[in-house]
Amino acid sequence: MAEKTFVNGVTVKAVQGNYGEFFNISISLEKLQQYANEKGYVNIVMSKRKDIGKYGETHSCTLNDWKPKETQIQETGETEFLPF
Repeated sequence: MAEKTFVNGVTVKAVQGNYGEFFNISISLEKLQQYANEKGYVNIVMSKRKDIGKYGETHSCTLNDWKPKETQIQETGETEFLPF
């Protein structure tokens, strides 16, 4: 399993509202830019933390750097699978 890269500049706090649980998410654009891929996107996985953080963070964010294997692309000739 690949090592996780925790994303600096993103904090997530779960809060209870009148209609269920909500997430307050703060993002530092300056810090987030370093994780952008070749298309300019930052793919993030949000996971619940075992313990609440120092400033009340309930979730952490890691970089989703998954890419299809070269053999998958060569076999189909495409990067996307369409079931129809």
